[in-house]
Amino acid sequence: MTAAALARTGTELRRAFAEARSGWSTGAWIAVAVVALAALVPFLSLPGVRTDALANTLYLAVAATGLGLTVGAAGLPSLGQGAFLAVGAFTSALLMAREGWPLEPAALAGGAAAIVAALLSGGVVRLRPAFVAVSTWLLAWLVWLFLLAFPSVSGGSQGLIVPEKNLLGLSATPTVHFEVALGLLVLSAVGIAAVRRGAPGLELSALRQAPPLATSLGVRLGRRRLGAFAASAFLAGLAGGLSVQLSAVADPSAYDPFFSFKLLVAVLLGGAAATLGPAVGIAALGLIGLVADPLARLLQLPLERFDTAVAAILLLFVLALGGAGIVPWLEPWIARLRRPEARARRARAGGLAVGPMGNDAALRAEGLRKAFGGVVALDGLSLELTRGETAALVGPNGSGKTTALRLLSGTERPDAGRVLLGERDLADEPTHERVRLGLARTLQTTVAFPELTALESVLVGRTVRRRHGGAIKAALATPQAREEQRTAEAAGVEALALVGLDGQAETPVPELTSSQRRLVALAGALASEPQVLLVDELAAGAGADELDRLAEIVERIRGSGVAILLVEHNLRLIRLVAGRVIVLDAGRAVAEGSLTEVAESDVVRSSYLGARRL
Repeated sequence: MTAAALARTGTELRRAFAEARSGWSTGAWIAVAVVALAALVPFLSLPGVRTDALANTLYLAVAATGLGLTVGAAGLPSLGQGAFLAVGAFTSALLMAREGWPLEPAALAGGAAAIVAALLSGGVVRLRPAFVAVSTWLLAWLVWLFLLAFPSVSGGSQGLIVPEKNLLGLSATPTVHFEVALGLLVLSAVGIAAVRRGAPGLELSALRQAPPLATSLGVRLGRRRLGAFAASAFLAGLAGGLSVQLSAVADPSAYDPFFSFKLLVAVLLGGAAATLGPAVGIAALGLIGLVADPLARLLQLPLERFDTAVAAILLLFVLALGGAGIVPWLEPWIARLRRPEARARRARAGGLAVGPMGNDAALRAEGLRKAFGGVVALDGLSLELTRGETAALVGPNGSGKTTALRLLSGTERPDAGRVLLGERDLADEPTHERVRLGLARTLQTTVAFPELTALESVLVGRTVRRRHGGAIKAALATPQAREEQRTAEAAGVEALALVGLDGQAETPVPELTSSQRRLVALAGALASEPQVLLVDELAAGAGADELDRLAEIVERIRGSGVAILLVEHNLRLIRLVAGRVIVLDAGRAVAEGSLTEVAESDVVRSSYLGARRL
C-alpha cells in the first residue's frame, strides 16, 4: 500500500470518527461511560459477585444480541439459538481437547460451524413466522439429541474436559474472559446497530412488515433473511466457543431445547426491536434467577423446570403487554437524550433528480399464457411499450389484468410466452433482478410499511441501486457506504417531490392518507430508476379533484423518459394520460387503440363498457 493510499485511509477514518462523534447524543456518551465502568467491575472485589458468572452472562448476551437481529429486525422467531451455541461450544471443545488448537481459532471455528448449521437449515427463512418457530425448535431438539446419542462427540454424561488455554496472549482467567466478552458484546451491539440503520436493516424491516411490497421493490427475501440468520448463528457459535473454555467442560445437558426457549424469552423481555434489548433481557433473567433459585428450593421444586416455568410466565407477561419489552418501554425517556435536529437535517437532503434512463429499452410481451388449475387467467397476451409512452391496460374484474402484471414483473412465471426488456429475455430473471434491470411495479392494494416514514419507505426501493449497501460495509460504516446513504436519501427526497409529497419525508406512514400511501409506493418504485413502470390502480379511491394532480404526476414521470403501463378502472384518468388502451376480456386482448377507438368497438361495448353506458 502506498504512502498516499495510507494517508487517504487515515483521512477517511478521522472524518468518519468526527462524523460519528458529532452525531452522538447524550445517551451515547452515557453508554460509553457505562461500558467503561463495567470494565472495572472484576477489579472491584464486590461481595457475592463471581466474575466467571458475569463473564458467562456476557457471552449469553452476545448470543442474545445476535438473536435480536433475527427476531427483531428480520421478524423470524427463532427457537434454535441454543443449538448454535452448542455447535460452537462442542466444535471449539473438540478442537482444543483433541487437536490441541489454541482458544481463539477454535472459537472462530465454532462460529464458522454455527454458520454452516444455519445455512444447512436456512430454508426456514422463507417460511411463515409460526413455521420458523416450529422448525428451529425441532433443530434445537435434534442437536441436543445428537449430543446425547453420540458420547464419542459430546463426552457423554461427563462432558468434554476443556484444557486450560491462553486468550489474547494472557492466561484465560475469568477476568480476561469478562473483558473479552464485554468487548465482544459492545462490538456486536455497535455492528448490529449500524446494520439496522443501513440498507440491510431497512430491507429486513421492510420484509418483516410487508413482504409482498418489499419484494416488488426488488428486496431479496431469501438472501437478506438468510444473512441475518447466519450472522446470528455466528455470534452464538463464537460465544459458545469462548464460554466453553471458561466453564472448563462442554456439558450436553447445558444445551437442552429449553435453553433456546430462555434465550428467546430474554430477547422478547428486553425488547427485540432495540439493539440493546436482548442484553437487557439476559440481565433481567439473571436478576430474576437470583430470586427464583431460593424460591424453588423453598417450594422443593426441580430448579431446571422451575426456571423454565418462570421464563414461560415472563413470556406471557411480555406478550400480554403488547410484546414491546423493557427497552422500548423506556424509549420515551431515552428519546429525550437524543438530538432532535438529526432527522430534520436528513429530511432537507436533496440534489439527485430521478430523470431519464440511460437507454431506449422497451417492454415487450409475446404470447403470455397462464392457467391456475383448469382456469385460464391469461391467454396469448402480446403487447409492446416504447420509451416515454403511457399505455393503459383495462378490462372487467377477472379479465387477467393483475395476472398480466405478475407475469411481467416476475411474481408469477408464464406457462407459455416470454417477456423482453429491450432485447433481453427476462424468462429466468426473478423479481429483484427485473427491478435492477429497470422494470418496476406498484401493487394494487395500499400495502405500506407501518413502522417507517415516507422517506424510509421510498429508500426501500432505492436498495437495488446500491453498490456499497452490504451488511459488512454497513457495520463498518465505510466512506463509500456513508456517501451512498446520503445519495440514496437525496434520491428519495427527489422521488417524493416528483409525486407531490415534498415536505412529507419524515411523516410516519400511518399518518398518511390512503392516496398518499399510493404515491409513496409510486415514489419507492421511481427510486429504483426504472425504464418501465407498471402501475396498478393508482386512482383507486381518488376523488375527482385528485385526478388532475395524478395526471400531472404521470405526465412528469413519462416526460422523464419512463415507459408506463397503467392498469386502471378510472376512465377519466386514462383519458387524461394514456395514448393507447389495451382491453382485456377473459384473459384475451379484445381491442387496442385510443380510448375513443376502443370505446366504439362492439366487442368492448358488450364485454366491458356496456351499450347503455355509452
